[in-house]
Amino acid sequence: MNGTGVKKELSLFGDIRVMCFAAMLVALSIAIAAFCKVYLSFGAIRVTFENLPILLSGVLFGPLVGAATGVTADIISCIIAANPISPIITVGAAMVGAVSGTFSHYIFKKYSTTRVFVSTLAAHVLGSMLIKSAGLMIYYNFPFETIIWRVPLYLFIWAVESSLIAVLLKNPIILRVADIRRQTK
Repeated sequence: MNGTGVKKELSLFGDIRVMCFAAMLVALSIAIAAFCKVYLSFGAIRVTFENLPILLSGVLFGPLVGAATGVTADIISCIIAANPISPIITVGAAMVGAVSGTFSHYIFKKYSTTRVFVSTLAAHVLGSMLIKSAGLMIYYNFPFETIIWRVPLYLFIWAVESSLIAVLLKNPIILRVADIRRQTK
């Protein structure tokens, strides 16, 4: 295969470095989800930080890579857990990455802590609180009275995840991988 064919295959990710980093974020999301399913599940409510790598992917690399990370992590997680793939929940995972990427790359042009907090909040509201909650009600028949508790839960999760992302984005290695340094000047 010539260099042109490889370039076209990687066009979503831009280069091999982004694709590899996104793959690591997918693996991290799957590992976090597996841990939280075992140790932090309380009936229909589960405390999980599986969206952290998906949010980070969107913030670092934009909406397309963020959405691809979310979809891939959700589908592989379902396959590993022998769960059926729920399309609405998968769309919710994609939206978590896409919305965080859209807000952080197109609404806020320069890196700031505000950009991280607003983009991750918007992603959680649309992806986790609305779309994934609708999927849980449709596919798993969770009652609205239970689903409504996801709002305060995801506000807590958002505070933790966005704080962690803000700290991670101060790491020069992560900044170099994402090439964020040129956005801050």
